[in-house]
Amino acid sequence: MPKSYLFLMIFFFYSMILLYFGKSGYKEIETIDDFFSGGRKMGLFACISTFVATWFSAASMQGLSGALYTYGYASVLYSVIPWFIGAYLLIRITPNLRASGAVTIPEYFFIRYGSRPLQLVGGFIVMINFILYIVIQIRGFGLVVSEFLDISYTMSILLVYVFVLYTTFGGLFSISKSDGFNSIIISAGIIIAAAYVLVRTGGIVDVHRMAASVEGYGIEGYAYFTEKGTLLSATAGGSMPVLSLISAFFGWGLGLASNPQYTVRIIAAKDDKTAQDMIKKSMVILAVVYACLIVIGLGSRVLTGSLGAIESIDQVFPYIFHMKFPTVVGGIALVALMAAAISTANSQLLVVSSSFVYDIFGILTRRTYSDEALIFISRVVVFIAGSISLVLAISPPSTLLVYGSYVWGVFSVAFLVPLYGGMFLKRADGKSAAMSMGAGLLVMGVLILMRPGSQKVFDVNPAMYGVMASSAVFWISSIRTGRAKV
Repeated sequence: MPKSYLFLMIFFFYSMILLYFGKSGYKEIETIDDFFSGGRKMGLFACISTFVATWFSAASMQGLSGALYTYGYASVLYSVIPWFIGAYLLIRITPNLRASGAVTIPEYFFIRYGSRPLQLVGGFIVMINFILYIVIQIRGFGLVVSEFLDISYTMSILLVYVFVLYTTFGGLFSISKSDGFNSIIISAGIIIAAAYVLVRTGGIVDVHRMAASVEGYGIEGYAYFTEKGTLLSATAGGSMPVLSLISAFFGWGLGLASNPQYTVRIIAAKDDKTAQDMIKKSMVILAVVYACLIVIGLGSRVLTGSLGAIESIDQVFPYIFHMKFPTVVGGIALVALMAAAISTANSQLLVVSSSFVYDIFGILTRRTYSDEALIFISRVVVFIAGSISLVLAISPPSTLLVYGSYVWGVFSVAFLVPLYGGMFLKRADGKSAAMSMGAGLLVMGVLILMRPGSQKVFDVNPAMYGVMASSAVFWISSIRTGRAKV
């Protein structure tokens, strides 16, 4: 059987199962709270499934894996370690966040600070940021399917657009059910691919021994040249500046710690223990899968040496899985890449919709609507936001991993300090929160404008300076507020 036919069969069966799970959640929606947060009654298995599936985006699966192939272990310090630190910070705020009764982070700002303008601005930030980030998922899926089925990139992104809208229209119930399936596909696909690499290379020790001897261009025509031994270096042999690695934590790590994509799952859990166990147990699963990604990244570089016929590091693994792996193994791995893109995009679209309904529409209209009307409005927002992301994905960013760190960096400079400061610093007020948010966004924005087109893996992420500015302004303003109240 021709390879393309087998790939098409795998894709067909994946699509049918995904559509089934996506439909199964529709009948459980009765209220707007059901639509956005699953009625706040989700059990541990459902929580872990949706947390893991949502975590593995195209940035993880394609951006990180391509960076591992090209730069080696420095990519882990750039992204994975900050992500895990951010997850620990989420555990710390779980009880306070759930006790607040908020559905969104901007709504928490109103509950904590009593500021509708702060909530409104926060809602717009969430919507804009996630629309930009969903571009990553659409591009990731497009690259995979165009390689997988040998169709155009434009046709490929239209497919993910349909899948994402369909599963998101069913709210968190549909997303969590499809995420249960996607999390299994993602984990199984990456573990099977890693096992194949280990068999081909002789084992984990041999992978590292051979990786230490790799020298040359990983991608023909790509600017980065791998010196011998640098794949195993924490700083890519000095090519990755330490300051750049540190700054990535402010983008990826602190951005994750203040990301509405994950806080909504904390809120959806049936109790505090379930929410905290969700994060802790998900981290164990994620650690195993990331270890497998490292094996795939280094092992593939050892096995292939150098690749031609691709234009960016984001295309490395779709190409390798298609051209260098056995058809069945490559097909399963490619479906895992698709599952990662879909499961993240639909969750982010739901957050965009919830921020519009709770943080923008409700404030601007000042009217009470029925649950049925709000669910309809939410689905309209999902359609519009998804369509905007689709259009933007036609001319996508060149590097998913770095682009994602900048988008996540906006969350860290805008939300981190008002969120955590509001929980742990009693004297903080709305003025301090608003000033810190404005200062962080201003500093990050100015730095980006001063260095247009600077989103390269070796650059210092401007979120670092934005968070510093936000923290300083919040602290100084809070001290002054405390003295004024004495």
